[in-house]
Amino acid sequence: MGNSNRQLEASKISFTPDDFALEVAQQQQVLATKAAAQNAQSTADEATTEARAAQTFADQAQDSADQATLQAEAAGVVGLADAAAIAAVDQRVSDLDDYKVESENDVFFDRDSAILKEDAKPALADLAKFAKSLQGYLIEISGYASNTLGSTTDQKLSEERAAAVARYFYENQSIPMRRILMPVGYGSTHGMANNTDVIGRELNRRVDVKVLVNKSLGEGL
Repeated sequence: MGNSNRQLEASKISFTPDDFALEVAQQQQVLATKAAAQNAQSTADEATTEARAAQTFADQAQDSADQATLQAEAAGVVGLADAAAIAAVDQRVSDLDDYKVESENDVFFDRDSAILKEDAKPALADLAKFAKSLQGYLIEISGYASNTLGSTTDQKLSEERAAAVARYFYENQSIPMRRILMPVGYGSTHGMANNTDVIGRELNRRVDVKVLVNKSLGEGL
């Protein structure tokens, strides 16, 4: 009979146990199949998302690798070009004897130090200004030590002192690298003074700077 909500109500229901069990089993199978399908779809969607993310990451990594390769190749080309230019200038000066010293200055350093002192910079600035007024000039930089720290340390120190002066010319006086011959360290050789006393050792802790002009180089350098 119907109730007030127009729903069918029964006071008694009769069914065959086997038919009921079969119906329940079929309904459970349907629900289980549906749930499994939903889980499988969710897993597939997650796998697709992860695969796309992995591909994007791989593409970005490849782009970064390609850019790094191009930058390295470009840097290598520039480095080789600079090295070749400097080597070419060095070779040209080494092969030609027809050059003269237009100006020369000695820069002195403290013991066991390659730091360019402030009081040495004005003289180097004047030398750089003079060099720029010349056509086809080159700057030769030679470092020395006082033979008090051992040959290996003295050699390294003399090279660092020469490099410090070259760096000052390039960074502070805008001297092009092609105008600066490769700075050379001579260790404790070619001493300016006797190395047995304090004054002599102070004179030997130096960098010799020369402005050279080679007539054969001309204005095309």
